[in-house]
Amino acid sequence: MSASAMTCDVAIVGLGPTGAILANLLGQYGWSVIAIEREEDIYYAPKAVHFDDEIMRIFQHAGLAEGLARVCEPFRDMAFLLKAGGRPALASQVGSVGAPYGWAGAWWFHQPTLERHLRAGLERFSTVRTLLGYTVSSVRQDVTGATVEILDTAGSAVSVRARYVIGCDGGRSTVRREAGLSLETADFDEPWVVVDVKSLTGTKDPTLPAHHYQLCDPAQPVTFVPMTGPYYEWQFMVTDGKSEAEATDPAHVRRLLRTFVPPGQVEIIRIAYYHFHALWAKTWRNGRILLAGDAAHQMPPFLGQGMCSGVRDAMSLSWRLDLVLAGKADETVLQHYEDERLAHVRHIIEGAMFLGNVIQTRRRSVAAIRNLLAFALPSLFPPLRQVFTHLANRKRPIECGFIGRNAPKLAGHLMPQPRVRTAEGVRLLDDALGPRSVILVSADRLAQVRSAVAASGLDLSVVGVDVGQRDGVIGDEADIIGGWLRKARVDFALIRPDRVVYDAGRLGTLQLVLDAFGAALLSPKPHEIAA
Repeated sequence: MSASAMTCDVAIVGLGPTGAILANLLGQYGWSVIAIEREEDIYYAPKAVHFDDEIMRIFQHAGLAEGLARVCEPFRDMAFLLKAGGRPALASQVGSVGAPYGWAGAWWFHQPTLERHLRAGLERFSTVRTLLGYTVSSVRQDVTGATVEILDTAGSAVSVRARYVIGCDGGRSTVRREAGLSLETADFDEPWVVVDVKSLTGTKDPTLPAHHYQLCDPAQPVTFVPMTGPYYEWQFMVTDGKSEAEATDPAHVRRLLRTFVPPGQVEIIRIAYYHFHALWAKTWRNGRILLAGDAAHQMPPFLGQGMCSGVRDAMSLSWRLDLVLAGKADETVLQHYEDERLAHVRHIIEGAMFLGNVIQTRRRSVAAIRNLLAFALPSLFPPLRQVFTHLANRKRPIECGFIGRNAPKLAGHLMPQPRVRTAEGVRLLDDALGPRSVILVSADRLAQVRSAVAASGLDLSVVGVDVGQRDGVIGDEADIIGGWLRKARVDFALIRPDRVVYDAGRLGTLQLVLDAFGAALLSPKPHEIAA
């Protein structure tokens, strides 16, 4: 092999948050990864600002959560305002109540800082290599793999041969184009100007609002985000037909900011013009080439789920690639990746468009009706608030793909994550379970389930749960998992590596669930069907 050619198990094109977390997850599984990024350094300003507890749980899976918790800030409160500086028309809370997944429900972050942590995580793995400043010129594939042709800054060509290529290279994805994959649109296309600032004190500014708000003023819709440390962001809808040059003119932006912060109190870091889109790829996979993150979908930012969806893609894809590369599953599970992630993303895009339309209407007559139905009445009647929350819901279960059908009220849902006691001490449940699929069962039924799993030949660990810890049994003193199983009226739950419930049931249905799980991993070959 020449010096200009390299090989790996997985080539990742794009080293933003989606590509970087995918590389970390595959590195933990021990696979060789080459991550290709056209930029030589991390972009200096934030493009995303929020992630939720489900995403922090994925960072935990990658071994990065504790470090990120030190540089990100949890939050709960947000508000909808009808005029700048006014009282909230509707106060709300963001994220899961009671930390069911082991972490605070919502977090602010500074994207350059987060990306530095993700990239530093890659240094743990001798099997992961990053190529910065390389541009993809072509991607072609055959039955055994795919070849990515890249150019460095001097124009020298390098060839990367991989068993799979993952395009995490953003909305203008070269990988998507090379794979012949196209986008569909929901015809949502609104121009906004994003203004990132930093307080001149270098710390939190006590005179600025501590909480996130959406200003639903038809004259000028605005989103305000207090990020970590001294960083803040305002997003202004472009109004009155202004051109990009007019909307991003620094003098115009400073006039907009004066309503919210006195001159000389903050330093403007970036003024950016965006079209908030709602797009998704019709197909996320062509053979050995797959898409993830913005290459596969783009959404309005009103639910703060753009980056979150990309990180979910990475988690959903990483364990599937691990199984396929290890020969423990066939490529059917990669089709399941597209099926379940596309359906999930479509729901979130619909919720983001709904909330965006609530926030950014310019018609005062429509705004008056909105203020009554979406804000005033829900503030008075909690059931109406629940309807509003459901319409803008971002927490959706998996509805199709790699899930069973025996326990529809559990299958596709994330399982809770309490702190548990093990022989190694007290820790979060996921850390005790390990990186692969597992069956959780009440301790009194542990022996029966272990026997059935051993006879099945499936690569599944079986973990007993009780309020007290002992050999082979995790101690859940608060009885969170036991209560969860009892409430669902099941004896066991088969959990995927991403902590989504594959299926669950009573002991009498265990063999049925195991058979379905095995069949979903390894589809029958034509000669097996004929036999």
